[in-house]
Amino acid sequence: MVLEHNVLDEEPRSVVVIGAGLSGLQAANRLSQHFPDIVVLEASSQIGGRIRQVDNVADWPVQLGPEFIHGAKSSLKRILEEIGCQCQEYEWPDYWYFGNERLLIRPGNQDEDLQRVHELFASVGKTAPPRTDISAMHWLKMQNANSRMVAIAEACYANDFGCSLDQLGLHEMITENQRWDSGDTYLVLDRCLSSIVEHLHSKLEGRTRTSWPVSCIEYSDGSATVHGPSGQRLRARHVIVTVPILALQNGSISFKPALPRAKGDAIARIRMSNAVKVILAFSRPFWPAHFFDVVCTDCFIPEFWVTSYPATAQDSSNLHSMVGFIAGKKAEDLSSMRHSNIILNALKQLDQIFGCQQVPRPATGAFVRGHVADWSKVPWIGGAYSYPTLGAHPGDRDALAAPVGSVLFFAGEATHPAVNPCMQAALETGERAAEQILAHQNAACSKL
Repeated sequence: MVLEHNVLDEEPRSVVVIGAGLSGLQAANRLSQHFPDIVVLEASSQIGGRIRQVDNVADWPVQLGPEFIHGAKSSLKRILEEIGCQCQEYEWPDYWYFGNERLLIRPGNQDEDLQRVHELFASVGKTAPPRTDISAMHWLKMQNANSRMVAIAEACYANDFGCSLDQLGLHEMITENQRWDSGDTYLVLDRCLSSIVEHLHSKLEGRTRTSWPVSCIEYSDGSATVHGPSGQRLRARHVIVTVPILALQNGSISFKPALPRAKGDAIARIRMSNAVKVILAFSRPFWPAHFFDVVCTDCFIPEFWVTSYPATAQDSSNLHSMVGFIAGKKAEDLSSMRHSNIILNALKQLDQIFGCQQVPRPATGAFVRGHVADWSKVPWIGGAYSYPTLGAHPGDRDALAAPVGSVLFFAGEATHPAVNPCMQAALETGERAAEQILAHQNAACSKL
């Protein structure tokens, strides 16, 4: 049950969690048995953070935010086992389409430029960090990458990181490569990702308040006061802040006194770009059997994948769906386009990729309806996820994650020390913040 709470609440709390995404829900779950009066405050009208779905495009809910479990060793698997989820594992990338050459490369086909780019990004962790950070674009040119290789890296790696090559910083790329331990395959669940949110939220009955945006956090050595809508206030001994990095940058939450300088500097440097999803429903499939995904160079949309009817669903569907994903500067450019034009361009690209002499416009001919999700326009979120940022300093993620005394704690994917923007990072950092509070509690008890 989610409460729409509109009453002034001066009752002191042990813990207040700001944000009901995966990180906040995980932290609250870990702490709820120790602090029954814990409360989770969510600015929007729904829980789940960036896990959202659209219900009226295909005959099943299609994810607007994250869609895959990244890596077969993901720490998410424990929760998936609790729920009873089954996963199908896919190699990524699958197909490749070179737009300038009108060339579709099937899995297993050899391409020297592809192999070279994969080798460079796979081994970037062995690179000595430069004294001054440089962009991935600059780094690739130092590796004598040709224009085709740059296009491959832009469509595959930069887009997947959630940015563009000239926004992607080598320092944090090295850290991410050295510390990524989840594996390289993509796992697709047999049900909607909202099942994870529902599982976590089910243990917090009556402890979540939606439509409760926090505007200010006043804190001292022993407590904090959280200011919300219509003059509402909550006092707490501990506060966990799990909001997206953009919410800390744009001043939607102020802190009194100001946060420590190292944390403020880290907040200013770490970046989160935009992402746009183009969700298309078709009356029939026009892609190859066993097709999962295609990365497209020099094209309007850098990546498409097929999304399927959930295996656990009770009903059947005659529709088929494909999702286009665009991040970084391309996504920022798309924000100013009419959604109808975005869909038309997406269909044109799919016609180009999969058309043949007999059926030159297979996507356009099978198109039923579409939806465009622009994350820069989602209130209280404003973008996709943090990425290895050009100009970020070593230790910035640790500084962002560091507690302020025994009162303020920070979680969320941007605070992950391994520069991991995935769902498991949200869970792991929520767990970390909870453990930090428990450690403070135990230390205080031991002094008695």
